[in-house]
Amino acid sequence: MRYCGVDISAKPANQHLVTLHERRGADGQELVATFYEPGPVADVARTILGFGGEAVAAIDAPSGPRLDLLAAGEPLRTQLHLPVGRYERMRVCDALLFRRRLPLYPVPSADQALTRWEQWMTVGFELFAELEALELFRPGAAGLLEAPVGDGALRFGRLCETYPDAVFCALLGHRPSPKRTPWGLQQRIAALRLRGVVDDDGGLWHRTLDELDACAAAYAAYALAAAHGCWVGDPREGVIVLPTSGLADRYDPLPPPARAGLSVSRRPPSST
Repeated sequence: MRYCGVDISAKPANQHLVTLHERRGADGQELVATFYEPGPVADVARTILGFGGEAVAAIDAPSGPRLDLLAAGEPLRTQLHLPVGRYERMRVCDALLFRRRLPLYPVPSADQALTRWEQWMTVGFELFAELEALELFRPGAAGLLEAPVGDGALRFGRLCETYPDAVFCALLGHRPSPKRTPWGLQQRIAALRLRGVVDDDGGLWHRTLDELDACAAAYAAYALAAAHGCWVGDPREGVIVLPTSGLADRYDPLPPPARAGLSVSRRPPSST
């Protein structure tokens, strides 16, 4: 089985693919990471589809536009106890994560033109379309908006949306430091390695931030296949898969490190 993760970029030729496959190691089962050179959507899709029925894929991008299921007056607002005026322009999956302090980019509705900074989403839509043969994961759970993926989840689809920032939060149990800080990078690498992810070429330390996000997405694909994950959202609109059996109520950062105070200069009183 190949568990594939893709980090989407606004640059057409800069899509990052990482795959994981199982291997028996000295300490038990390992998930061996293979990192591919960045490339266009067509090449990434061709590589994933080349694995045939062995491929399960997770993409770091919205799987489709917003359906306005949380617009003013919609019944889901009452079900989710949403305050008036909030979350109206979010997908259900995004609102469920945002309330846990896992904010995502807002997704436009189907009849809304994308702004320039949102163009990267069209690249994600394109990749989901190219991988249509895998079938988008839509859990058959009438009335539910979040649940464990359960055994046999792949019968509902082998292609899913995920969100690497939330993947790392779910694995760590808290919000890590920003990924461009040394401690934030170390936490993300540790989260993957503690789950058995191995990189035979540098132990993940030589990889870019985009590659680590793609690796986190691949781990979400593994969680979908291995029944180690959960999903959130409305299946009509699209759900997000994360590698935990259930999400915490919220994900907060750890307390900041201690810092000593500076000596404060004390000016003598003015003679005037």
